Amino acid sequence: MKGLSKDELMNLYETLPEETLRKLGIYTKAKEAYEEKQKLERLKKERIEKAIALVKEAQELLNIYRLELTVTRRGGISIKDQDGHDINKIKGTGQIRQKIKKGLKTPESQYRIPILQVLTELGGQGRINEILEKVYEKMKDILNKVDLELLPSGTDSRWRNTACWERNTMVKEGLIKRGSPRGIWEITEKGKIYLKEHLNG
Repeated sequence: MKGLSKDELMNLYETLPEETLRKLGIYTKAKEAYEEKQKLERLKKERIEKAIALVKEAQELLNIYRLELTVTRRGGISIKDQDGHDINKIKGTGQIRQKIKKGLKTPESQYRIPILQVLTELGGQGRINEILEKVYEKMKDILNKVDLELLPSGTDSRWRNTACWERNTMVKEGLIKRGSPRGIWEITEKGKIYLKEHLNG
């Protein structure tokens, strides 16, 4: 019975009585092979349970912070916020983010009225891309070369990024609704009043 593989020993241990295995002189080896397999199975089960727990925790965090995780074709991971910004392209990328000199790009505040106007025209709410397309039409005559450049990450144009930052500011000020569904911007009553007052002014 020499030269048996571990799989063969395990099969014999599971099918033959202990007495038979002892007569064949393979009981100890068969038992060791079986126990080793059981140990590996337990370890595998523990690791899978830990992985499931981590995935559930990650899923809860993604939902809390309204983030979306996708696996790229190359096996990488992309995490985007509710405005579509890729937030995991930060540490470890080797990229150096160049700060734009003050005054070169159109200030965030210039996007406020166009965004509120577009939301009003859309009936109070709309999807990001639709809103930004209309904001661009309203602002294309004042957007400059720097505004139209891509960000260092290459994921979006600078003007779209600036518009999204202004939207975040307006959320904090209560002009745009907080907690809207992913990818939706919605004007508040305060935002409507703000727009009316500033247009009349």
